[in-house]
Amino acid sequence: MNFRYLLLLLTIGIVTISCADDSKKENKSTNNATTTEQPKNTGNAAESVVLVTSFVDARNSYDTEKLAAMTPKNYQEAFDNKIVEIKSQEDFLAQIGWAKVMDSKTTIEKVISKNDAAVVVIETSSNFINNALELKPQKFKTKYYLKDGKIVRQSFNYPPDEKIDTKKNDIIYGNFERYCKVRNIPVSWEATPEDGKILRKALEAYKNREREKKQ
Repeated sequence: MNFRYLLLLLTIGIVTISCADDSKKENKSTNNATTTEQPKNTGNAAESVVLVTSFVDARNSYDTEKLAAMTPKNYQEAFDNKIVEIKSQEDFLAQIGWAKVMDSKTTIEKVISKNDAAVVVIETSSNFINNALELKPQKFKTKYYLKDGKIVRQSFNYPPDEKIDTKKNDIIYGNFERYCKVRNIPVSWEATPEDGKILRKALEAYKNREREKKQ
């Protein structure tokens, strides 16, 4: 996914953990009821996989027109089916511009299960943050809920065998932010195209820091 943008941006969530905690608590209390609703059956299992694959392809190509046609107005993405990261189709589509600036990509590694109403996959997500900070792509177990030929919701979590080195990630992000702070390089973690450009510029400077030392 992607996202995720971070998600619903989990990558960003590691950096802004204090702010994200408050937001997640609010989202959980106000949206948990909607995330537990079960979709009705649509079509067959093979068509369900095709739909999910087409959705991921459209997301990777940042095609907002196709994504809008493939999702309902109340589309959501939630971590562990509890913490809502994307609250609506409008919220989702608004973050596609950020994803494009950051070269966000999702790859489906394996289909675990499939039926008329849902498809469960293992997928990896990466963007320019991974590239610049030398972080491995994030792996997720994602369940796509289907209804009336559309993706109505995603629930994602880390696979049981996925190990997250939070301490190492904190150090990496901390080094990046300190590098930018001492050089007065602006950094923004908001999920808009404009803020994405600010973040990308900072990441590019950090990525090229060794070249900077040699000049």
